[in-house]
Amino acid sequence: MNTIELTNDKYTKAAFARMKSMLACASKDSTRHVITKVLVETLEDGIIITATDGRRMRSDRFSLEAEPGIYDIKVNSGKLIMLTECQEELVYPNYSQVIPNHNPENAYALHGTGKRFVLWATSALGCYLDSTLVAVGDDETITLYINKSDPLRYPALLVNDSTTMVVMPYTDDGEWIREVDAIRQELIAKGIELQKQEAEAIAA
Repeated sequence: MNTIELTNDKYTKAAFARMKSMLACASKDSTRHVITKVLVETLEDGIIITATDGRRMRSDRFSLEAEPGIYDIKVNSGKLIMLTECQEELVYPNYSQVIPNHNPENAYALHGTGKRFVLWATSALGCYLDSTLVAVGDDETITLYINKSDPLRYPALLVNDSTTMVVMPYTDDGEWIREVDAIRQELIAKGIELQKQEAEAIAA
């Protein structure tokens, strides 16, 4: 049985974090059996692993060796990730069909880092995303593409050299507003603390 293993050590920390984000996109719905698993495809210099839950999809490149196919997520802990080749005969969805063909004429392109950047940038352009669907690390630098004509209808696209992620927007922005309010309050508190420290430094 083919197995993919990745440990969380100083040499593989970045790849491990990316794989954790990618696996977060796999479905937890047992009635949609095949997408609780991941798809592995081979490249000349590594593999691509793809996960989806129907509302988002993420594909990542890794410098690992493995046979192509559908894999079960056997272990997904803070120290070890283990994927094993599925023994069932299943067909994974054609995920490439959901990747939008964005270009400068039909989409805005923004560059930034982390989940907060994604939430702020998409909301500013009228594309509300469920914060729980944005599987992006705090230190992960990405380019974000948002459709110009209808940002609430077309998915957001997040890409970098290793990652392609597609997230469907939603029209009920109540959860997003709560997330943004929490971020805003944190920034205000930090600003007040900084002003206080500056005043104390001047007074001293």
